[in-house]
Amino acid sequence: MACFLIDYENESGGMLDGISLLGLKRNDEIVFFYSENASHLTMELHQELESVSVKKIYIKAETGKKNALDFQLVSYLGACIKENPKKKYYIVSKDGGFDCVCKFWAKRKIDVKRIDKLCYYFN
Repeated sequence: MACFLIDYENESGGMLDGISLLGLKRNDEIVFFYSENASHLTMELHQELESVSVKKIYIKAETGKKNALDFQLVSYLGACIKENPKKKYYIVSKDGGFDCVCKFWAKRKIDVKRIDKLCYYFN
Protein backbone atom coordinates (compact mmCIF):
# COMPACT_ATOMS: atom_id res chain seq x y z
CA MET A 1 0.00 0.00 0.00
CA ALA A 2 1.29 3.41 -0.95
CA CYS A 3 0.02 6.95 -0.60
CA PHE A 4 1.26 9.64 -2.97
CA LEU A 5 0.86 13.22 -1.73
CA ILE A 6 1.13 15.50 -4.75
CA ASP A 7 2.35 19.08 -4.31
CA TYR A 8 0.47 20.20 -7.40
CA GLU A 9 1.40 23.84 -6.83
CA ASN A 10 5.02 22.78 -7.35
CA GLU A 11 4.11 20.59 -10.33
CA SER A 12 6.41 21.39 -13.19
CA GLY A 13 4.65 19.73 -16.07
CA GLY A 14 6.11 16.25 -15.99
CA MET A 15 5.97 14.92 -12.45
CA LEU A 16 2.81 12.93 -13.18
CA ASP A 17 3.83 11.67 -16.64
CA GLY A 18 3.36 7.95 -17.05
CA ILE A 19 1.15 7.51 -14.00
CA SER A 20 -0.94 4.91 -15.84
CA LEU A 21 2.17 2.80 -16.46
CA LEU A 22 3.17 2.42 -12.80
CA GLY A 23 0.97 -0.55 -11.99
CA LEU A 24 -0.62 1.16 -9.01
CA LYS A 25 -3.08 -1.00 -7.12
CA ARG A 26 -6.59 -0.33 -5.84
CA ASN A 27 -5.35 0.04 -2.27
CA ASP A 28 -2.92 2.80 -3.29
CA GLU A 29 -4.03 6.42 -3.12
CA ILE A 30 -3.11 9.68 -4.77
CA VAL A 31 -3.85 12.88 -2.88
CA PHE A 32 -3.61 16.10 -4.88
CA PHE A 33 -2.97 19.30 -2.96
CA TYR A 34 -3.71 22.23 -5.23
CA SER A 35 -4.51 25.91 -4.90
CA GLU A 36 -6.07 28.65 -6.95
CA ASN A 37 -2.54 29.23 -8.30
CA ALA A 38 -2.45 25.69 -9.70
CA SER A 39 -5.89 24.25 -10.26
CA HIS A 40 -5.98 23.07 -13.88
CA LEU A 41 -5.29 19.68 -15.45
CA THR A 42 -4.58 19.12 -19.10
CA MET A 43 -7.04 16.90 -20.91
CA GLU A 44 -4.22 14.37 -21.42
CA LEU A 45 -3.46 14.19 -17.69
CA HIS A 46 -7.16 13.98 -16.85
CA GLN A 47 -7.59 11.04 -19.23
CA GLU A 48 -4.54 9.29 -17.82
CA LEU A 49 -5.76 9.78 -14.24
CA GLU A 50 -9.14 8.35 -15.18
CA SER A 51 -7.43 5.21 -16.48
CA VAL A 52 -5.81 4.53 -13.09
CA SER A 53 -8.02 2.62 -10.67
CA VAL A 54 -6.68 4.00 -7.40
CA LYS A 55 -8.37 6.19 -4.84
CA LYS A 56 -7.92 9.84 -5.80
CA ILE A 57 -8.48 12.70 -3.38
CA TYR A 58 -8.34 16.38 -4.36
CA ILE A 59 -7.71 18.89 -1.59
CA LYS A 60 -7.86 22.60 -2.31
CA ALA A 61 -5.38 24.24 0.02
CA GLU A 62 -6.05 27.47 1.83
CA THR A 63 -3.65 30.08 0.51
CA GLY A 64 -2.47 33.53 1.36
CA LYS A 65 0.81 32.85 3.13
CA LYS A 66 4.11 31.45 1.95
CA ASN A 67 4.25 27.62 2.08
CA ALA A 68 0.58 27.36 3.08
CA LEU A 69 0.01 24.33 0.86
CA ASP A 70 3.16 22.64 2.18
CA PHE A 71 2.00 22.97 5.79
CA GLN A 72 -1.39 21.53 4.93
CA LEU A 73 0.15 18.63 3.04
CA VAL A 74 2.43 17.79 5.98
CA SER A 75 -0.46 18.04 8.44
CA TYR A 76 -2.47 15.63 6.29
CA LEU A 77 0.54 13.30 6.15
CA GLY A 78 0.72 13.23 9.95
CA ALA A 79 -2.97 12.34 10.19
CA CYS A 80 -2.51 9.55 7.62
CA ILE A 81 0.49 8.16 9.48
CA LYS A 82 -1.50 8.07 12.72
CA GLU A 83 -4.22 6.10 10.92
CA ASN A 84 -1.89 3.74 9.04
CA PRO A 85 1.80 3.84 10.10
CA LYS A 86 2.72 0.77 8.00
CA LYS A 87 1.78 2.37 4.67
CA LYS A 88 4.50 3.79 2.41
CA TYR A 89 4.19 7.53 1.87
CA TYR A 90 5.61 9.52 -1.03
CA ILE A 91 5.63 13.30 -1.24
CA VAL A 92 5.77 14.13 -4.94
CA SER A 93 7.40 17.54 -5.19
CA LYS A 94 10.52 19.27 -6.41
CA ASP A 95 10.54 21.23 -3.12
CA GLY A 96 13.56 20.01 -1.14
CA GLY A 97 12.07 21.46 2.05
CA PHE A 98 10.07 18.24 2.37
CA ASP A 99 13.33 16.31 2.90
CA CYS A 100 13.35 17.45 6.55
CA VAL A 101 9.89 15.92 6.97
CA CYS A 102 11.16 12.63 5.52
CA LYS A 103 14.12 12.62 7.94
CA PHE A 104 11.79 13.38 10.86
CA TRP A 105 9.63 10.36 10.07
CA ALA A 106 12.59 8.10 9.24
CA LYS A 107 13.86 8.59 12.79
CA ARG A 108 10.49 7.25 13.92
CA LYS A 109 10.66 4.23 11.56
CA ILE A 110 7.91 5.55 9.25
CA ASP A 111 8.48 5.15 5.50
CA VAL A 112 8.19 8.64 3.95
CA LYS A 113 10.14 9.65 0.85
CA ARG A 114 10.16 12.68 -1.40
CA ILE A 115 10.31 12.01 -5.11
CA ASP A 116 10.43 14.50 -7.98
CA LYS A 117 8.32 12.39 -10.32
CA LEU A 118 6.00 9.45 -9.96
CA CYS A 119 8.13 7.46 -12.40
CA TYR A 120 10.79 7.31 -9.62
CA TYR A 121 8.39 5.25 -7.50
CA PHE A 122 9.75 2.00 -8.90
CA ASN A 123 13.43 3.07 -8.91
